[in-house]
Amino acid sequence: MEKTYTEKIQIHKKNKLAGLYPSVKALVVLLYAICCFILSTVKLTEYELALLLIPWFLVIPVLCAASGAFNKCLKAFRAVSIVALVIFLAQSLLIPGGETVLKLGFLKVREQGLRTAITLSFMVMDIAGIFVWMFQTTENKEFSRALENSGMNYKATYVFISTLQMIEILGKNSKTIMNAQRARGVETEGNVIVRMKAFFPSLVPLVLGAVISSEERVLTLEARGFDVACEKTHLFNLEKSGIEKQVTFIAVLMTIVLLVWRIYLWIA
Repeated sequence: MEKTYTEKIQIHKKNKLAGLYPSVKALVVLLYAICCFILSTVKLTEYELALLLIPWFLVIPVLCAASGAFNKCLKAFRAVSIVALVIFLAQSLLIPGGETVLKLGFLKVREQGLRTAITLSFMVMDIAGIFVWMFQTTENKEFSRALENSGMNYKATYVFISTLQMIEILGKNSKTIMNAQRARGVETEGNVIVRMKAFFPSLVPLVLGAVISSEERVLTLEARGFDVACEKTHLFNLEKSGIEKQVTFIAVLMTIVLLVWRIYLWIA
């Protein structure tokens, strides 16, 4: 029997972790970030480095693999790793202070620079990585429905979700415009100057396309009674995976254990 439209738009996830309620995922992200700040205060070795942030990052690929989304997260992890590497090199080579830890020709890595580089770079990888997990395992309409269920005004919910979607839409439109430019014989590959010459002319159709699409979106919303002051109906129903309580308990417990351990180290 053929499914109805309402049945087709529902989301049924077999993986329990991927199917967690969005508010529970947000809580996991918050507690994970708190744990990162706790671990960043634990200094190891004679240089007082926050080395515990490095193994803590391994929680994220394990979580992504357990959620069945490791391949989806891998591309985002690469981008985050590049940003973290740039931060690490810039901080370790440019910040003076302390003893010289490593010397490569005229480049010197000093104690203060290495300490700051490890802390900042792995804080970026940890916090950005956990956000990657949340967004790669949760669709926009799941966020939207969860926000409305939490009591947020539907207009504010729409602005939030449309902002998330706009980044993806602009990225796709930019690729389409660049492919069209390439088909017309415009050189888009090469050094930075060649790329800039090809990129800036594409901004005009990109901006105009965004304006036109926003006007179309407004007309669509008005046709669907978006501004009408009445109770809204929803075709999409958000489901729970059934392990929300267990995951919440584990996340809270881990945070409390780390916090108690850190307080014990301070006292001792």
